Amino acid sequence: MRSDSPHSSSLGTWTNIILAGKEIDEMNIPFSNSFVKTLGDGSSTAFWKEVWIGSSKLCDKYPRLYMLECVQNAMVSDRLQICNATMTYNWNWIRTPCGRTMGKLDSLTELLSGTSLSSETKDKWLWIMSGNERFTVKILSSIIDESLLAIGTNNYETIRNNLVPKKLEIFTWRVIKKRILVKLELDKRGIDLHSVRCPLCDDDLETIDHALIFCKHSLDVWNRIFKWWGLGNFSNLSTNEILRGIAPSQMSNLGRLIWQAVEWVCVYFIWKNRNNRVFHGKMWNTPIALNEIQSKSFEWISHRSKGKKLDWFDWLNNPSVYLTI
Repeated sequence: MRSDSPHSSSLGTWTNIILAGKEIDEMNIPFSNSFVKTLGDGSSTAFWKEVWIGSSKLCDKYPRLYMLECVQNAMVSDRLQICNATMTYNWNWIRTPCGRTMGKLDSLTELLSGTSLSSETKDKWLWIMSGNERFTVKILSSIIDESLLAIGTNNYETIRNNLVPKKLEIFTWRVIKKRILVKLELDKRGIDLHSVRCPLCDDDLETIDHALIFCKHSLDVWNRIFKWWGLGNFSNLSTNEILRGIAPSQMSNLGRLIWQAVEWVCVYFIWKNRNNRVFHGKMWNTPIALNEIQSKSFEWISHRSKGKKLDWFDWLNNPSVYLTI
């Protein structure tokens, strides 16, 4: 099959989009079914193996005919041709259809009777979730924001926090849904690993809670974060409790959002540094991780906290002043 088909075995752009779409479908967003093939000259559309006419693949609708096909990867242009403004069929059978199969061929030719090809244009995919029928990551991100991030998850009211970028909200959703690929989750998916123990400390199985909280390297970061904010010792909270934004009762509503945003940034950069260690061989450096969390949380929150100006000196030295504003 040609590489410009979204179902091609080669990992082209459309293939990667469709593969990523399987996870989006699980968010109750009908992404994989949102692409519609429109014919031009029929040279890049698989006759039997793609949905280009009707609502199903012709190989599924007419399995007996498909089994008689000599070239099962044939394109539409291989089987349909326009000659003097008349549609002609260029079949290539292992043996001539007969009996009940001949009736299926009559049904297929009737289905194809309204098909039109144009030698002047190429086949193309349209994305029906976009007003201009063109796929863009920006539009998809907006759809995910509206359809996913505001819904409850695991009985939690929300996973939204407008003080952080959307990528952090999406990462948070992935953590809650156990979609980040720690070793134990990979093992559950049948991926054979040499070990499912934590690749950083080797003290325990690498679960999501262990990787993001209880690994001695992660825990060192959390203790420093709590000390930085003057909140005493880090409590043994689960990842879900952290992402939900468990906070002392004396915090204001904005203070709770700020603290939750800092926790989310902390989880994000712990995971980033874990991956740098696992995939790039970089040594874990807690002071550098803390600096990343301090600078990025200040940048992201200060840009989004409407009417509340944050001071960098206070942020580094006395951030708890922002918990009651």
